[in-house]
Amino acid sequence: MASSQKAVQMSLGAVRSLSTGMARLQAASAQGMLASSQGAAGQMEKPVMVATQVPILGATPSAIASGIRASAKASPMSLAPQRSMSVLAASKMVGAGCATIALAGVGAGLGVMFGSLINGAARNPNIAKQLVGYALLGFALTESIALFSLLVVFLILFA
Repeated sequence: MASSQKAVQMSLGAVRSLSTGMARLQAASAQGMLASSQGAAGQMEKPVMVATQVPILGATPSAIASGIRASAKASPMSLAPQRSMSVLAASKMVGAGCATIALAGVGAGLGVMFGSLINGAARNPNIAKQLVGYALLGFALTESIALFSLLVVFLILFA
């Protein structure tokens, strides 16, 4: 009985802290208290909200939900600073992501190979040692494909 009351108290505490945070965001956006700062390189960052202390004790769930919706519509990512990226840097990231597609094939190949090893050893236990040798050779060759793929990724990003 005591543990369920404690869980309810913890849930109510979480709701209170969420509603207090939403009230702070609403008050800051209503008063227009936005602070913009410059980075070390002179690039402009997105505005950052300044929190104010506004207690709300009798907030209804619909008021909290409407506050969340309003703040999401107004500025979905206003609290995270945004960095600008050049076209070359962005294309490097896309190329590196495309080069890692080979890693999915390596994972699938290893799964099929070791699955076949277990199947073959179960069907013919007399040649299990020979099959393990073949599987380790196949593992090494398949992992070399993964290493070549990662080499290409690092060449794309850093060369």
